[in-house]
Amino acid sequence: MTDCMSESTTMLEETARVIDVKDGMLLAETESRSGCNHCSTSSSCTTSVVAKLFGVKRNRLVMVNSLGAKPGDQVLIGIPDVLLVRASVMAYLVPLLLMLGFTALGDGIGLATIWLSLLALCGLACGFFIVYRVTRGWSSQRYKPRLLKVVAGDCQRLKLPTLTRS
Repeated sequence: MTDCMSESTTMLEETARVIDVKDGMLLAETESRSGCNHCSTSSSCTTSVVAKLFGVKRNRLVMVNSLGAKPGDQVLIGIPDVLLVRASVMAYLVPLLLMLGFTALGDGIGLATIWLSLLALCGLACGFFIVYRVTRGWSSQRYKPRLLKVVAGDCQRLKLPTLTRS
């Protein structure tokens, strides 16, 4: 099995603001956006209207401070796109396939519709349980977001010269 964090892997990137730094770890905060960047400028997009109703959601991540970032810094974090695909398949496809499989099995035996519905729910529940058990092991460092670079430090703010009269 190859490591999903190899250098050739493309990463999904997001900027975050460093909130706190302790013991070689940092707490970073990102803001969730609606479906695309176009929605924030378009008032006719339904997704942007719904997003405005619920406000901005902030996500907090704890990660290794491998670049020596300080509180207030803007950092670029990344997650391998392969990991996102794996997580999506696990979360959506496995429960769906088990639900359909349980239903097909019940239909093959000739069960009544009410029992098919109950079997479908059991298959869905089993799928979610399997996803939960499999993804519990995904908490290792190689599956967590990685700090890619410090975009802007707190000390890099624009300072305007003060004008004095002579």
